[in-house]
Amino acid sequence: MITLPFSAIPGTPQLFNDYVTNESDARNYFMGHFSDLMAYETHLQLLERRTYLRAQLYDALVAQNKGFFSPAASFSNLEAFKDERTFAVVTGQQVGLFTGPLYTIYKALTAVQLSRWLSDQFPAYRFIPMFWLESEDHDFLEINNAGVITKENEFARVQYAQPDEEDDSRNLTPISRLAIDERIESTLHALREHLQESDFTDEMFRTLRSMYTPGNGLQTSFARLFNDLYPESGLVFVDPSDPTLKQLLAPVILQELETYPTTGEEVIKRSAELEERYHAQIKPRAVNLFLLHRGNRYPVEPNEYGFFLRGTRQRFTNEEMLDIANNEPERFSPNVLLRPIMQDFLLPTAAYVAGPSEVSYFAQLQPAYDHFQVPMPVIFPRSSLTILERKVDKVFRKFDLPYAAMFADDEEAFRMITADDSTDNALDFDEFRQLMEEWSERFLKEAVRENANLEGPADTTVRNIRKALSVFEDKLFQHRRQKHDVLTRQIEKMHVYLAPEGKPQERQVNVTTFLNRYGRDILPRLEEASLPFPAEHRLLFL
Repeated sequence: MITLPFSAIPGTPQLFNDYVTNESDARNYFMGHFSDLMAYETHLQLLERRTYLRAQLYDALVAQNKGFFSPAASFSNLEAFKDERTFAVVTGQQVGLFTGPLYTIYKALTAVQLSRWLSDQFPAYRFIPMFWLESEDHDFLEINNAGVITKENEFARVQYAQPDEEDDSRNLTPISRLAIDERIESTLHALREHLQESDFTDEMFRTLRSMYTPGNGLQTSFARLFNDLYPESGLVFVDPSDPTLKQLLAPVILQELETYPTTGEEVIKRSAELEERYHAQIKPRAVNLFLLHRGNRYPVEPNEYGFFLRGTRQRFTNEEMLDIANNEPERFSPNVLLRPIMQDFLLPTAAYVAGPSEVSYFAQLQPAYDHFQVPMPVIFPRSSLTILERKVDKVFRKFDLPYAAMFADDEEAFRMITADDSTDNALDFDEFRQLMEEWSERFLKEAVRENANLEGPADTTVRNIRKALSVFEDKLFQHRRQKHDVLTRQIEKMHVYLAPEGKPQERQVNVTTFLNRYGRDILPRLEEASLPFPAEHRLLFL
């Protein structure tokens, strides 16, 4: 398998790159490195000392996963979960339409593969994969669409329930409270219109229709579809919006309310230290909680009287807010800072499978884990893949193009291909620039020797010549590009498949594009490519 370093992917946080390559500056912000078995061993010893409410969790998760049509392998894992020597490998994501971008599936498969690997490394324990459904978020417009590559070789998004202009685009209703309605049919119709009919089209749409039926919650359809695609994975889904789980999480909610702003302040201190070299991914709040009020989800803010809900006139005394936490904890949900704490308070998490941005924000969170006395898990980078179809790979082989060019923009990729074209390089600008710099240096010296007052005009002359050469080079490049219309179209098509809209395929394209082309045969290929190591971006050739 061909791999690329994560640093080859534009926009990858430097902290993530350094963590993956085990640079000490980044490693120091985590509780051990994911490649070090001692890190897991130390963490497992901490988990063994804690008490988890396994019986209550078991009952709640069995009920949830029955509703998700989870297969026998998942319930077998849940049976094992009752044993105190069974631990979780957790990941999570928003419940995107038709499972969302490809990387969501890669996260889940990484958790599955990592749990198998850890079970081999530590035979005295058992590890089960779990997926934390981020069903309490209210950013509906982020998850109501799926990106596809169309039969016209273009990138397009199909949307479910796009709000009308008069609707409030800042929908504050938690995803868990939204049910699919009849508008899903027009979404499925639009998806089919975009895709080329194949031997697999009918089967795929039968599956989608059976999972995304009116009345289902979005998180339910998400989990059911994944279970249908990977019935042997053993993945256990966790819906944190479940009132039963919220009862178990009440101690975290109460501690956050009673000790604010300690959590945020401690994370701010860590963030200030982190920002001396890296970027702080998340911004803590004084209170890192949301509260459901009249069906909507609002941030909790402190004031001189107690608390209020940002964006409303609703006020609470301290006693009123604590009373809600004690008696109606299901009304609370965490922000991005507190979510991992709640997750690992509830679950015996040996490792968390995270994307690049998540890895970066976990570097800020150790003080929060310490505040709640919850062991921070080993943070493991998710698998990262680009599916490279044969017709697209031809562009790389034809022009001897490095695979990293898939992340270059169209113009840069064009320059790479034409760099060694002897016809197009009759004018060698690298040589001209070198000669220009040599001439400029001599010209400036001679001008000053003639008269010191000529230094300014001479410098202006040199800058104008450089600018004129640059303008001419751009015009020449456009002329060459027009001569290569076919090549230009090939580059544009390559980027539609591999980096649509300038972003990696895994962050843009939905699995339906490839299920429609290759059927379910592609699914085990994705699973095989999601092995825990090496921690690099992988190319999957089809």
